[in-house]
Amino acid sequence: PDWREEEGGAAPAVPFTITVTKPSGVSAVFYCSTERGDSHRYVIGNVSCYATEEEANNQAAYTGPEFEDLDDKLQESFDEYLAELGLEEKMCDFIDATASDAEQKEYARWLDNMGKFVQ
Repeated sequence: PDWREEEGGAAPAVPFTITVTKPSGVSAVFYCSTERGDSHRYVIGNVSCYATEEEANNQAAYTGPEFEDLDDKLQESFDEYLAELGLEEKMCDFIDATASDAEQKEYARWLDNMGKFVQ
């Protein structure tokens, strides 16, 4: 089996964010992760909305409710909005592949450093 696969054969979810900032400075941040599935390739964990850049950079700022707690129509609207921005299966495949590549590079670097350490 592929080293990236979790028990049960599915590749692990890869977290990612999408930030959309309006010219006025108001922004929304979508906290998502990839998933395997026929009907959907990602899930939204929550959506934050910030009035200013300072607020967005504040670690203590409210990040919004859990996505699943939102009204179903609002959830659908957010999904449609992300689709309009280009979040589709190919993009999720790219996110998964990029994360896998980064993991491989970090592992190779770790092996190299460990080799230097044990010499």
